[in-house]
Amino acid sequence: MLAFAERFRPRISALAGASVGAAVLAIVCRWLASYHPGAIVLAIALGAFWFSIALAAISAVLRAKSRFSVPAAAFIWAAAELGRSTILIAFPYATLPYALADSAAALGLASVGGVALVGLATAGSNVTLYAALRRLRGPVSGRASGAALRAAFGIACALAVVVAGRPDSGIGGPSVAAPTAATPGAPPAEGWYRVALLQPCVRSQKNPAEYAAALERLMALSDEALAYGPDLVAWHETAVVPPIEWHLRHRPDRSTYDVVAEADEYLRRYPSPVVAGNGYAVPGDVRRAVEHNSALLYSGGSIRDRYDKVNLVPFSEYLPSWAGLPALRRWIVSRFGNFWSPGSGPKLFTASPASFAAPICFEDSFGRYFASFDAPDFFVVLTNDSWARSAGMQEQHLAMSRFRAAETGAMVLRAADTGATVAIASNGAVAAALPPFERGALVVDVPLGRAITTPYESIGKASDIATLAVGLILVALCAADRRRSLRIDKNGSL
Repeated sequence: MLAFAERFRPRISALAGASVGAAVLAIVCRWLASYHPGAIVLAIALGAFWFSIALAAISAVLRAKSRFSVPAAAFIWAAAELGRSTILIAFPYATLPYALADSAAALGLASVGGVALVGLATAGSNVTLYAALRRLRGPVSGRASGAALRAAFGIACALAVVVAGRPDSGIGGPSVAAPTAATPGAPPAEGWYRVALLQPCVRSQKNPAEYAAALERLMALSDEALAYGPDLVAWHETAVVPPIEWHLRHRPDRSTYDVVAEADEYLRRYPSPVVAGNGYAVPGDVRRAVEHNSALLYSGGSIRDRYDKVNLVPFSEYLPSWAGLPALRRWIVSRFGNFWSPGSGPKLFTASPASFAAPICFEDSFGRYFASFDAPDFFVVLTNDSWARSAGMQEQHLAMSRFRAAETGAMVLRAADTGATVAIASNGAVAAALPPFERGALVVDVPLGRAITTPYESIGKASDIATLAVGLILVALCAADRRRSLRIDKNGSL
């Protein structure tokens, strides 16, 4: 791709980039078709758009023959990946950094500069290796030494990945906080906290009969978890779809009311705190004008606290104002119900003696937001990826949680309907997991009081802005060098 971009003009490179981007997103994100054909079309369009911009800009700087061309190309590629992950629709799937979720070196780098720094290192290693190969085709004089110098960064990155190997929750000594599998009948050690993560494999909740069947599975798994004596039980995102408190007050439909009443009674009398996903509506609002994708904390016979999802998924949880598309709005509402409203911000739950955060679904895609929770003992990500019917998609989503663990230095637990239900150590290593699409409960013990502030949380969150700023400066320098060389070619001298 880099050789193509340097050989052909930006316009042709843009067309090639669009083709490659469309193909990459179509292959890697083919599971989107399970949601709606329009979703995969939109992903393909995003891939085509961002790849075309990236390759056109890379073509321009490489063809400028500037001393800044190589670093500029690396920063452009990294910035384009960040743009696709954070701007407008914010779609981080099929980006290079998350493909390195099983690399201890990449996760270690993320603890300093987040996924942005990992992306920059990945782009930089590829660009410098290309520059080395290009130098080998140049003049004989100094060919080997010039190629070696240019390849040094890329070789160093490759060696770091190989030498560091895969992350291990048992490596790193006391600096790594790692969940461990719980033993039934034996209480957790002093200073540890036991969490049961349920994976009921419900898959579909579209009517009261399916709501009831899902609840039966969740209650059965919760009862089984009692053998472990959990301090906290986690039910996945929208484990109970109908707004519990709203239906208890208004009772518009008897069959739905029966389900939510049973769920509420069970959760209130359960002997341990339960954090459960629920589609929340303000009980006093008869029209349900405002609804949230929420996590409810049941404890001591009542709802003690609630967190409302802040970062909603476009085109399924909300329709961007710039999109219009009334027909699409009607289709989504008919299939999934009313759109949700964003919550007010991050919140910590307290289930004594632990404090934890419960970000919902794709909120683990946003490093800055994830790091904005105020030093919890651990995270519990509530998600439901069953709609994709794809273990591959679940692995891609899991990669994001692993990076968030490394960035925050915190343990991340995941409770998912069909997977990935996983316990992640503070270095991003997977400490325990349930097989995808298999019903069960993952019960783990987590150490408390291990919250730290990582370099990423201190200053590394600005790595995305720094990448964009430095990239713009390098592009400007390339343009200046290009104008200077054109004046020399035209006049023979300055």
